[in-house]
Amino acid sequence: MAWTHDTGYPPAYDHPGYPVAVLLDGTETGGSSARAAAEVIGWRSACGCGWRGMEFHSRRDWPSSTGLAPDAVDGYDTGTATFAEWQRHLDRVLPELAVHDLARRLVDVEEQLRVAVHAARVAGLSSPQIRAVSQAARGIAAGSAVSVGRPARGARSRSCERSVVGVETGPPR
Repeated sequence: MAWTHDTGYPPAYDHPGYPVAVLLDGTETGGSSARAAAEVIGWRSACGCGWRGMEFHSRRDWPSSTGLAPDAVDGYDTGTATFAEWQRHLDRVLPELAVHDLARRLVDVEEQLRVAVHAARVAGLSSPQIRAVSQAARGIAAGSAVSVGRPARGARSRSCERSVVGVETGPPR
């Protein structure tokens, strides 16, 4: 099975991952011919860019009648084994990938927030009630807030005082 980090970040598509079979003579194969299946001694993580993982998963420890990596060695379903090592490779070669993925998730969450605020207004909540809920939630998350550019000590960004849906969250004016 091959893995693709499919969140729309083009450079990630240059890094498809997969468990590669290691044969008796030390060569590798991604195929599953009968000859190769009999010679498989284990598996390691691999990437289309040429990278190979260091962790070796012995066929003796992980039996396979076909020569293909068992699910526990593939690791896709559990986020472990060869899949996890490939993900660490992606983190090293594409450090900006996490920023891209989180920014995409943020766009989705912002849209969900817009819809929720609209539904709250339709249900009869006032702007001060919605603001209070927003401030309470921000207070809970305040310890984990991160900013890309830090403002001067004590300075507050006006954009931080307004939610993305136009509900004021700063002090009343």
